[in-house]
Amino acid sequence: MKKMLAAVALLGAMTACGGAQNDKPLTETTWKLVATEGIPAEAIAAEDDAFTLVFSGEDMSAAGRTNCNLFFGNYEAIDGTLAFGEMGVTRMACPDMEYEQAFLDMLGRVDGFSIDGDELTLFGDGETLATFEAVELEAPEK
Repeated sequence: MKKMLAAVALLGAMTACGGAQNDKPLTETTWKLVATEGIPAEAIAAEDDAFTLVFSGEDMSAAGRTNCNLFFGNYEAIDGTLAFGEMGVTRMACPDMEYEQAFLDMLGRVDGFSIDGDELTLFGDGETLATFEAVELEAPEK
């Protein structure tokens, strides 16, 4: 009986540890902002591709869209740490530019991340800075 209980406990532990296998990868996933300080939920939800982020593992580049402009740059991710390099940004003028600035400022403060299933959390100085969810976006019409 003890051996059977031990086997069941071991199986349970292995299953619990295997949950990470269902996590979305950091790279090649489109991450849509869910929440961050300084940007209201209405602005985040206004457009499907607003406040998105995609990491390329091939060339260690990151790109995405704020509520207005496209941004791009490099990043480094090692064992849960994450740092963005200088970001280039297109410069169209739009309403609510303060939300774009809040988003870009937040990226500049990031020093870590975690992924739990379809959720990406970005951290800075041990505090949660932003939460994203993995999304499937339609390709733009040509």
